[in-house]
Amino acid sequence: MDVGKKKELYSLHSLLGFLAMGKTGGNPPVSAVLTSLDGEVLAKAHTQGFGGNHAERELFSQLETHRPENHNQNQGIPSHGNRDQPNLTENQTGARFTESILSVSLEPCTHFGKTPPCRDLVLTSNPKELLIGWKDPNPLVLSGDWKPYQDQGIGVRLDPVLANTSLPYLQGFIKRMKTGLPWVWIKSATSKEGNFASSSRKKERVSGEEVDLFLQILRAKFDAVAVGPNTIYTDEPSLHFRITESMIQNAALPKRVTDLVPFFDAKTNLMSAVCQWAKDTASIHLLEEGNYQPYRVFVLDPNQLPKESFWKKQEELTEQFGKKLCLFFLKGSNDPNQSEGLSLPEETKNKMESLSLHPIVRLGKGDGEVFLKTLGNLGINTVLCEAGSFFPSFLQESLSDEDCILEIRNHKKSIAHGIPFVYIEEPIVSEFRVGSNSLFIRNPKRSH
Repeated sequence: MDVGKKKELYSLHSLLGFLAMGKTGGNPPVSAVLTSLDGEVLAKAHTQGFGGNHAERELFSQLETHRPENHNQNQGIPSHGNRDQPNLTENQTGARFTESILSVSLEPCTHFGKTPPCRDLVLTSNPKELLIGWKDPNPLVLSGDWKPYQDQGIGVRLDPVLANTSLPYLQGFIKRMKTGLPWVWIKSATSKEGNFASSSRKKERVSGEEVDLFLQILRAKFDAVAVGPNTIYTDEPSLHFRITESMIQNAALPKRVTDLVPFFDAKTNLMSAVCQWAKDTASIHLLEEGNYQPYRVFVLDPNQLPKESFWKKQEELTEQFGKKLCLFFLKGSNDPNQSEGLSLPEETKNKMESLSLHPIVRLGKGDGEVFLKTLGNLGINTVLCEAGSFFPSFLQESLSDEDCILEIRNHKKSIAHGIPFVYIEEPIVSEFRVGSNSLFIRNPKRSH
């Protein structure tokens, strides 16, 4: 395969992983591409919605659907989405793919889950070579057990460029499998002075409109979006993923300012992917808007509960998407004289229970890891924390170097005497420019 074909292959894997991320639930957003030995693409696919096809099964399902002899009987069936698995036998597949290369961003699974093992399917399809981006950290997978492939004459090797290409999409799954915690991004929009709000904390727009599309697409890539008590009370955020025509029309051309970043830097590479693919995939995300909806995570203060308009907004979203995607946490009191079992009004409790499939979790002052573990236990691989001051303080001891701080600084917005974002003095890992907005990527660990 020549250099040009290899570049096309990695770019295709990036696009497939990008499209998968945000709609696979607890499953990893895997990409799979089948090529001829000289690099011509024969089939491509990514993991479908939770409980649907893994990437490899989706790929061979598409090939089976489009076999000439099946064309008439399968006419009208789309090449994506959930459907019955085809019964691929060796006679159907084995002879057809011996002169092909299968590349997958994550090692094929070896266990029975909601679908049969993908390793068995690969053995049946019998490609000449299997390229793998990452070994699977899931303890249910017999990772590195490649003897069955080798016994059948299938060459297997790890591909570091494929690993780098796919890491932004798999980082959350890998981290959750290893630690039980999701990949955390803390995001804040700031003024040209680096302030996220005025001293009065009045509700006002901070980021410029030309960055809206990119931030909404970024939101679609996360399994959950979270906000703290002050933001809930002041802004009454909806937290759902949405795209409008005006966002698409107003989107500025993004530019990467910094050039050199570490090879395996998932956070910079995810932001690069958003800048690269957001406009090209906006119509796809709009078409599948319901599939890209994140969990809406609210940390409430029992002493400052939101108004009725907040609850009405969440009820309307629950009805619109037909899913109970709200998660509620209750912030504990910092007053040692106040009871930890502070009760909620019955009406509020009923509203919360009607919007969520999961119990309300109470959080103490130092329970940042409890918060993240709770999300991890629900199969949430990634969480985007829309920050003012709550999450930087609450999660400070629970963040790792893999996690990310994203500041969107609007150079045309002034909040002269406001509240500074706590991370504005931290070193910048990478920077992007979208119109009047600088997107600064930083590491979460404080340098002092």
